[in-house]
Amino acid sequence: MTRGAGKEGLSRRHRFAGRGAFSAALGSSRKYRGRTAILHVVPGTTTNSRFGLAVAKRLARRAVDRNRIKRLAREVFRQHAVKTRGLDLVIALRRPLAPGFEAAWMAEVGALLVQACDGP
Repeated sequence: MTRGAGKEGLSRRHRFAGRGAFSAALGSSRKYRGRTAILHVVPGTTTNSRFGLAVAKRLARRAVDRNRIKRLAREVFRQHAVKTRGLDLVIALRRPLAPGFEAAWMAEVGALLVQACDGP
């Protein structure tokens, strides 16, 4: 790892801890809908944003697919300015992703994060 890579990392302060930790975000009224996902947003308790993902097994059958979906979304969050906004963000998958989904998925997650930054 290079010296500057640590600054862009996804440290523990950007993650939810424990079971049911993002249930408050899932119940919030502030949502941004994309074609395949919904971003739930609540004001956080710290200056760092926290990011969680809810990918149902019925929407992505294989564990390798679920993990790939999560890994790509975390990478978009890791490089986004929303990390310093102090929001709690949870992305929930709405429908199954088509084969070769990587570029479209990353673009959609990025667009949802931009909406969260610009939102009320």
